[in-house]
Amino acid sequence: MNKSLLLFSAMLMLCFSSCKKEAVEEAQPIAQSFQLSFANENSGLGLALTNTEVTLTNKTTGNIIKAKADANGMVNFSSILPGNYAVVASLLVSAADYSTATGAYSATDVSFNGSIETNINSATGSLAITLTAGRLGDWVIKQIYYGGSNVSTGAIFRDQFIELYNNSNTVLYADSLYLAQVHGKNTRVSSIDISKPAFLPNGQFNWANAIGMAESSPNTNYVYAKTMYMIKGTGKQYPVQPGASIIIAQTAQNHKTPYIGADGVGVSVKDPSLTVDLSKADFEAYYGDLPGVNPLPSDADNPNVPNLQVLRSDGRDMILNSNGYEAIVIFKTSANISQWKSYPDPEKTVLTNTTDLFTQIPVAVLIDGVDITHSVVTSRAAKRLPDAIDAGFTFTAGGSYSSQSVIRKTSKTAGTRRILKDTNNSSQDFDYLTMADATKSAFK
Repeated sequence: MNKSLLLFSAMLMLCFSSCKKEAVEEAQPIAQSFQLSFANENSGLGLALTNTEVTLTNKTTGNIIKAKADANGMVNFSSILPGNYAVVASLLVSAADYSTATGAYSATDVSFNGSIETNINSATGSLAITLTAGRLGDWVIKQIYYGGSNVSTGAIFRDQFIELYNNSNTVLYADSLYLAQVHGKNTRVSSIDISKPAFLPNGQFNWANAIGMAESSPNTNYVYAKTMYMIKGTGKQYPVQPGASIIIAQTAQNHKTPYIGADGVGVSVKDPSLTVDLSKADFEAYYGDLPGVNPLPSDADNPNVPNLQVLRSDGRDMILNSNGYEAIVIFKTSANISQWKSYPDPEKTVLTNTTDLFTQIPVAVLIDGVDITHSVVTSRAAKRLPDAIDAGFTFTAGGSYSSQSVIRKTSKTAGTRRILKDTNNSSQDFDYLTMADATKSAFK
């Protein structure tokens, strides 16, 4: 071997050794701290931050680690790998402790949540997380079947449904209850150029830069609807007993058996065990009578199931994103929603006659909301709901077209009535079913 080749080989080995050393050094665990505090409106209540739990989820590996705050609200992790993390802080204060500390009566436990999404490295320094009081409503979203069933042997997406639950101890009425899908950026965070004004540091839309935006806190005080539905009624037409639920179907048919579609052609599945019977749903989203909309052939109207009033559509049916790029909210309001403002998403720089506008819904009217995410960690988009509504997220293990659904956990029972967990953190509140269940009898 000549001298030149020997020299080249030595340099190559030195470079490899150096690169390997740098990679090892970069992968060395580091310490990271977080300083917790209550939002201004709750900072003077006299509540303790002790035992607030902080959960770190590595957005590359999916690894999860947890730690709890000390009396000063400081949380220390002594050894974590550098990387991108979703960080969620959660504190549940019992009703008794809340009343003792604040002097204000509360009939239910009160949750406080905060979250950030950030890159952590040796130069990060202590990070601040602000805890916001969660909104606890009588209605909760119990089950979301967003993934659908197998594309060749199942019903694909046409068997999707949402289950809403009366989590109170009194009769509630579904009349004038609104349901909406929240618009957001569906691209995985690693592919977002957050230097662009259209985006927040976490990779989600920065609505402050939407054309015509007039609100001072558009990202925290509002969500933006891509679809909106309402249950029409006389006011007390649709009572729901404590511990009971209602099913809202995309198409209220028995998807296990053949039925005739809107175009007169039969619709069927090869494997009925993969899908569900929605023929007895309480409500359905029928698009066949909407002006200017060409509904999907599978969108057949069930005359025995009341139709939702479609106030805003995003296509040819009420289709949930099967990959989990989705967020669902429910609300009631006496406001005239036709007067609510609408905006283009922040990536739009010019308005035309065909530009989509998204209805701005005040967070103050929301009763409940659930952020859904992709089952694969590296494919996840940023959250689109503020922490006061949902500080976490949920997903099914099987992902799209797996026949699985997400379902809220049971917190406790009062007699025969189940009280479902509602800490406004879907990462803690939800589990999943290996087979979606539209019978209303499924619980976790």
